[in-house]
Amino acid sequence: MASHVIHLRDVRKAFGKHQVIDGLSLAVPEHSIFAFLGNNGEGKSTVIRMITGLLRSDSGDIEVLGLDVRRARRAILAQVGAIVDAPSIYPNLTASEFLRIGCSIKGLPRTEIARVLELVGLAGAGPRLTGKFSLGMKQRLAIAHALLGSPRLLILDEPTNGLDPEGIRDIRTLLRDLPGQAGASVFVSSHNLDEVEKMATHVAVLKGGAIRMQAPIADLLARQAGAMAIEVGDAVRAEQVLSGAAYLVERTGSGQLTVTGVERDQADRVHALLVHAGIRLYQSVYHTPSLEQWFLEERHAHAAVG
Repeated sequence: MASHVIHLRDVRKAFGKHQVIDGLSLAVPEHSIFAFLGNNGEGKSTVIRMITGLLRSDSGDIEVLGLDVRRARRAILAQVGAIVDAPSIYPNLTASEFLRIGCSIKGLPRTEIARVLELVGLAGAGPRLTGKFSLGMKQRLAIAHALLGSPRLLILDEPTNGLDPEGIRDIRTLLRDLPGQAGASVFVSSHNLDEVEKMATHVAVLKGGAIRMQAPIADLLARQAGAMAIEVGDAVRAEQVLSGAAYLVERTGSGQLTVTGVERDQADRVHALLVHAGIRLYQSVYHTPSLEQWFLEERHAHAAVG
């Protein structure tokens, strides 16, 4: 069984009478890029603050890198890089000067500066004033600061907030490569489903103060039904054949159909039904379901149950 860099068991946290986190359990595998999903206001930042020891849970167990966060916070933070709030980057300092402060605080050699700048794609930017950096460059510099000392775990709270599409792409590429390049596991909170799908290996969904689902993204999407876009010689007849076999079919144009709710391994059966009925099949494209599609369907399902 893979070891876990973060392990929460039955964690609870209330602010006054408002129960924010209610029986939350979570296990983050080592060497993963773990996306912690939830709408704004669901408590993602509260969980991260408890993981980093900035807040104490009311009850439950929190282990980071195999250590109890209440008893060994200092030992944990020596092996963790984190960005919990908006990074404080001094505009009158160069990137190297900013990182030099971090090296001094952590007792690290200045050779770390060039290493982390290279990791985040800012090699050569050391002499530049940070006040002239774009927002995306500042975020990458903050991640470089968090990577000083080669932490085993990187914790980031909404790292792409406020970034333009180019900045979001740069952060996505950086985080996706970190486990291989820096040997760090990555735990990132987000509400950007499209970015998570492109970047993460695992996902957990926070809803109502507890984890509603956690799984490898590949396994999650493999269990979801997708859609087929089909071009045929006789769309009316094809619709009759497939509807008669209990498929959900919609004619979308002359000779064109969309079949929804189809798992990938059912595609051959759809093709066989059409061919056996004597219908010419010109083209068939299977569209894999997205994480956003799954998330919205799950939310609607829970709303219907409620």
